[in-house]
Amino acid sequence: MSKTKLTINSNGSVKVEGDFEIVDAQGNAYNLQGRTVLGICRCGLSSNKPFCDGSHRNHFEHEAKAFDLPPMKPRL
Repeated sequence: MSKTKLTINSNGSVKVEGDFEIVDAQGNAYNLQGRTVLGICRCGLSSNKPFCDGSHRNHFEHEAKAFDLPPMKPRL
């Protein structure tokens, strides 16, 4: 089984690739019509949220650069 890949695009969406399911807050699945690649909105401007519709162009700036998260806190 291959991993699902999320790419944080500079000045844009999160690109999701692979075998995945997207559900709403109630657990209902979006009908992705067989898509294996799509963009998730990060800017909040899309009229098709949670999916990217390109509304971020010239209105959203974020230079995507990977970094290490701090260690996880132990669960009690």
